[in-house]
Amino acid sequence: MRSAGSALEDIEGGAAGKRGVRGMKKYTYTVLLERAEKGGYRAFCPALTGCRAYGDTKKEAIQNIKLSIRYRVDEYAANGKAIPVDCDQSMQ
Repeated sequence: MRSAGSALEDIEGGAAGKRGVRGMKKYTYTVLLERAEKGGYRAFCPALTGCRAYGDTKKEAIQNIKLSIRYRVDEYAANGKAIPVDCDQSMQ
């Protein structure tokens, strides 16, 4: 069962976007959350290739995907690559 995409609170890190409170830049990405067949939950961020996380509860899956997104954004920035924009956000 796949839930509708939901925007997580802003993720800090990386090299492009709006400046955050502590001088870090912020991004908003759509995340898909689904129940795993053998229990727990899986979370995916379609805008960031390979960005996924798991958790025993929805809360844990969301916490883990935030870490995964932060890692991916920082990885893009560290390698001098353009940070992908969430397609849902870019169409607004």
